[in-house]
Amino acid sequence: MLNCTLDEYAIKSSLFESSLSGEYRKKNGVFYTDVRLSRLIFDYLALDPKKLILDPCCGVGSFLYSAIEYGCCNVYGADIDVKAVRMCKTLTGLKSTVKKMDTLFEDSKVVLKKLGLKEKVDYVIGNPPYCPMEGTIVTDNTDYLFQRKIKDSGNNLFVVALYRSFELVKDDGIISYIVPKNFLHVFSYSLLRKHILNKKAILSIVDLGSCFSNVRGEQILITIKNCYSKDNEIRLLRYVDDSFQNVCSVKQSFYSDDILLFSSEDEFNVYCKLEGTYTKFSDICGGYVGRGRSLDEDAVSGKDIRKFGFKNRQVPARGNQVFIQNIYSAEAGIIASFAGNELKAKQTVTIFTDGDEKMCRYMVGILHSRLCNFYLLKFCYNNSRLTMHTDAKYLRKLPLKKDNEVLFNQIVSLVEAIEGREYMSEIWFEMIEELNELVYNMYGIDDSERVYIDEEIKSLQSKRWINDRDK
Repeated sequence: MLNCTLDEYAIKSSLFESSLSGEYRKKNGVFYTDVRLSRLIFDYLALDPKKLILDPCCGVGSFLYSAIEYGCCNVYGADIDVKAVRMCKTLTGLKSTVKKMDTLFEDSKVVLKKLGLKEKVDYVIGNPPYCPMEGTIVTDNTDYLFQRKIKDSGNNLFVVALYRSFELVKDDGIISYIVPKNFLHVFSYSLLRKHILNKKAILSIVDLGSCFSNVRGEQILITIKNCYSKDNEIRLLRYVDDSFQNVCSVKQSFYSDDILLFSSEDEFNVYCKLEGTYTKFSDICGGYVGRGRSLDEDAVSGKDIRKFGFKNRQVPARGNQVFIQNIYSAEAGIIASFAGNELKAKQTVTIFTDGDEKMCRYMVGILHSRLCNFYLLKFCYNNSRLTMHTDAKYLRKLPLKKDNEVLFNQIVSLVEAIEGREYMSEIWFEMIEELNELVYNMYGIDDSERVYIDEEIKSLQSKRWINDRDK
């Protein structure tokens, strides 16, 4: 049935995608899946080839091509782009089972009827478009309640596709979609996440990383069974060296909203220890946490801050502010400084205040520790390698322990000492290593956990932040 080899398909589909303008692709969320990845997905899912498969947003047919090569015999597809549908039919040889239609804003019963199907499908598989939609959805074919649900769930095209997939697939059917990784933790998608966690069974999540060129963001492959299972476990995997590698399994009941992608059993155990033992930043620090607002020329910007100080001004001696560079990257980690009372901050700075000056310097020490950066990267930013914002919603999640007065005072004193040392000098680095040890001791992190955290952070950080010069 196929009209070309896999390599030929890859070339032709790539040429077709490149013929689309960047504006069109961005506006419509059109980014086609490499056929080698879609083929790997079919091998991983190990589907019954006799069952009915549908890709409702098939584009030029990467998943349909892979389904046929896998051995599937009941393969259907649809797309709103008439040129993509025409190309799909040419490349896959599917003439009668691929249709031009709007599967997102058309009622699911109408979609099935137009495809010539008398019942719901067994599998919905693909890579739906993802791009934000402004305002309220307005279409003649979409009922108001559905519009409201989409708007409240993030107002993105992939959100529409997920909700529609639940209507298109049988009650025990499978949905396997490539979606943005931030779906797992961004607040605006919370309603849909909770619906899936409470009403469906997530079979697995594969961390695909940045597998699409010209797409800002990372992706996951989420596979969902269209019914709930009380004791369901979610398999977590990652895409490495053209294969899906098992990481660990987590009970679905473990999650209530945000879904974290743990990289190992060790990482899961560290998370459980930190979450189950310590209070949160938001429970202890009751001051202001938010962006700077000053428009003054002399106000501090994010680029003016460096670790434990500023580029062109002295660290104030007294006060109750901490300034944090709002852009966070895994390579550099947190960049923050004690900021006294008088300094003002621009929009590119996150400000933290507390009535206790010692608490402010204590927080500067905690924020710069490997333990804190490990927590932020793994459990707030879901292991994303992209730059993120050190906004209040993330900082408030940090576990905060301060019940050991001796260690608390040692950390405060050490931060004051680091502020007075030459930036990035040998003694500066040595003091930061001492700080890391104090923080580990404060949180009761054992030797094996320290080794794991150190190795993880050092594998990601830029070499300029690692004081291993004698190794």
